[in-house]
Amino acid sequence: MERSTAILCALVAYLVGLLLLGVMAQRRTRDAGDFFLGGRTLGPWVAALAANASSSSAWSLVGASGFAYKFGLASLWLIPGCIGGFVLNWFFVAPRLRDRTGSAITLTEFLAGPRGAPGHLPLAITASVLTLLSLATYVAAQMQAAGSAFTHAFATQQTLGVLLGAAVTIAYTLLGGYLAASITDTLQGLLMVGVAVLVPAAAVAHLGGFGGFVDAVAAVDAPGFQDLASTHEGGAALAFALGLCGIALGYPGQPHAVNKFMGMAPGASMTVARSVGIAWAVILYLGMIGLGLAARTSWALPAGAHEDALYEASRHLLPPLVDGIVLASVLAAIMSTVDSQLLVCASSMTHDLGLAYRHPDRALLLARCTVLGIGVAATVAALLLPKNVFDNVLFAWAALGSSLGPLLLVRLWRGPVEPNWALASMLVGGLGAIAGFYWPVLGPGFADRVLSWVAALALALLGNRRAAAAKATWPAEHSA
Repeated sequence: MERSTAILCALVAYLVGLLLLGVMAQRRTRDAGDFFLGGRTLGPWVAALAANASSSSAWSLVGASGFAYKFGLASLWLIPGCIGGFVLNWFFVAPRLRDRTGSAITLTEFLAGPRGAPGHLPLAITASVLTLLSLATYVAAQMQAAGSAFTHAFATQQTLGVLLGAAVTIAYTLLGGYLAASITDTLQGLLMVGVAVLVPAAAVAHLGGFGGFVDAVAAVDAPGFQDLASTHEGGAALAFALGLCGIALGYPGQPHAVNKFMGMAPGASMTVARSVGIAWAVILYLGMIGLGLAARTSWALPAGAHEDALYEASRHLLPPLVDGIVLASVLAAIMSTVDSQLLVCASSMTHDLGLAYRHPDRALLLARCTVLGIGVAATVAALLLPKNVFDNVLFAWAALGSSLGPLLLVRLWRGPVEPNWALASMLVGGLGAIAGFYWPVLGPGFADRVLSWVAALALALLGNRRAAAAKATWPAEHSA
């Protein structure tokens, strides 16, 4: 069987399976609440794999391995940056968010409070706008990765790959909503971690075992490849390392991931979910960083094509049918993130911004129409934006992480935040991350992922103190 034929067979089987799961989930999607949160029925394994797959896009397979290929040992900072983020979410966010969500359907609703609460409207609008802008960029980057995957496999144009990947993802998300996304994300999470074991193991075996791998990496003679700070020096080196470690800070602010915590069944074991989630992250990121390093020792990629490291290793090391499964894993990473992000965008438009309240009898229809509209808009953006999955994803990641994450942590661990201070935290975090991305201080990643996050956290903590002080003085004022 020819390589392209084998890949096509594996890919078609995978995509048809996803569509069938979407059809099955449609039967259990009765209203907008089911469409956005699945009736809060997720068990620990599904919640863990779905949450992790949602937060680990094509960036985790293609971007992380490509980063290791390009920057060498400096990519090791991704380990605390990425795995640390999962630890932060599963230990400090998941249990409290699951138990304290109440009737809230979205992360924005939890942060802004119910409709009619003090400060609800400006908080809901700000959070929704930041979410929509960030996730639109995020989804577009995933569509670009889908196009690259198809181009690599079939020598097709980027446009065709983008359109095909978008069509399948939008289709099953439209059908089954949150439940379809969670079920398919579970399958996709298993596929991703399987590839993160298989391809790196094949690459290490190709180099003669672990000892051969270490020797081959040590022999790479490229500027900055053997340096933990790459080519950076002094303060820039520290900022570079902190910027990569700072990826961890963004995890609590990703609504497409943390809403899986909100959808967990009340009796689901958090211990099981936490163990599965963290083990999955360790395997995935260690595997992909190792693969990128191994690929650099064996195959020379054109300048700017470092994100093809996974494809190149798979093509050289694996049989055609298995190579097709690797391509499917990249699509799995893409789709497991895009489906959840489309749902978050739709919930922001219909629920948080009040569109469904004006037409309650058509809430489910409006939700599906919004998913379709946002999906089409993101697909168009994918065809127009500069192609760089790693940078585009980290831009959106930083904006969401800094605008929503600090406020969420303070709300979960210290209680209410005075609305004006909560709004300031969102704006300073989100706009600071955007500014830091385009005008980096000391180097990329530090200002947008660390400084903006710390500033937003400080404002949220001050707002919490103001809220506590107001609550403490209220009884006396009231009695007077």
